[in-house]
Amino acid sequence: MNTNARCDEQPPRWLTGPARRHTRFGETPAFHEGLYALGRHCHAWMVPNGSWGETNTGLVVCGNQTVLIDTCWDVRTTQAMLDGAADLLGNAPIEHVINSHADGDHWWGNQLLAGRHIIASDACIAQMDELKPNSLRALSTASRGLEFVPGLGPFSRYMRGMFAPYDFADVRLTYPNDSFSGTHTLDVNGVTLELIELGPAHTEGDCAVFVPDERVVYAADVLFVGATPLAWAGPIANVVDALERLLALEADVFVPGHGAIAGHADIQQTLDYWDFIQTALHAEKTRGRPPTQAAHAVAQSAAFKRQPFAAWDSPERIVTNAFTLYRDWGVSLRDLPEPLGRLDILRRQADLARAMPGACPACMHGAMKAATRKP
Repeated sequence: MNTNARCDEQPPRWLTGPARRHTRFGETPAFHEGLYALGRHCHAWMVPNGSWGETNTGLVVCGNQTVLIDTCWDVRTTQAMLDGAADLLGNAPIEHVINSHADGDHWWGNQLLAGRHIIASDACIAQMDELKPNSLRALSTASRGLEFVPGLGPFSRYMRGMFAPYDFADVRLTYPNDSFSGTHTLDVNGVTLELIELGPAHTEGDCAVFVPDERVVYAADVLFVGATPLAWAGPIANVVDALERLLALEADVFVPGHGAIAGHADIQQTLDYWDFIQTALHAEKTRGRPPTQAAHAVAQSAAFKRQPFAAWDSPERIVTNAFTLYRDWGVSLRDLPEPLGRLDILRRQADLARAMPGACPACMHGAMKAATRKP
């Protein structure tokens, strides 16, 4: 194995994909949607601009078999990815699936690969029943009525905007049939994939996939590029440690869970984000502000607006990160049981999103119109 140079010296290149004028949320695409070649074996299906459910997936072609890293939030978007990669998969069908973590937008499309070898971390599998498709369908329907409940209008429009591009009606949960803890090596026809457990961080069971021969890492949701990262689980120290572990790998190309193909500088920018908000939010905590007020104060501060990450998609996610940090700092919070706790935080995020009308995706900020443009 040569760990000093990539097997393919060409930069990542776009191969094929749909010609869309807008993203699923009506934004101008920051990069081409579709299939990218990252090396001789490594590919990725990239979805601009990396907002809610705009999930990137990995495809590693190993002779006559392909390993798929993550599926999508619903059946339609997963099938679109599989159809788009059909030429690649024609002589190398998918026989292995790796689910990086338990958020639905990374595994609810598993049903289209039922019967294959599907693997995830033990901690990921333990969390997979926390939120069900039927719950999101019910919430999507209920959110229309919340428009007329005093104080819940922003939350209604925020959630309707989030769910508008997706349909969970046909999702049948298909769970992994294999698991691991810590690290695991998957060797397929001489191609080595190293599964590295990084959680709890973004979620309880995060996993990255490293293909050492090609110096490529599929980082999943430990890494967001051009979109604000968030840590549902934490502690934030683990998120930072996970990013530093990625930097320490002998890799050049990183596929984030959301956003554009990345390099070392993008990971460093994400570390800079976590460093900034930890310092800024801790100062607000010292002033006696609870997490929601602290998040509003930091997000609307001049210091935050001067940072490059202020222009990232979904800056209101600082609310979730504030709650995670306050728990890290031992602050007693009146958290509701999951999934109600997450919904309550999203309600608070919606209020901040309304106060940031210039942020993206526009359909979830300011007036937050529920409809999105057709891609």
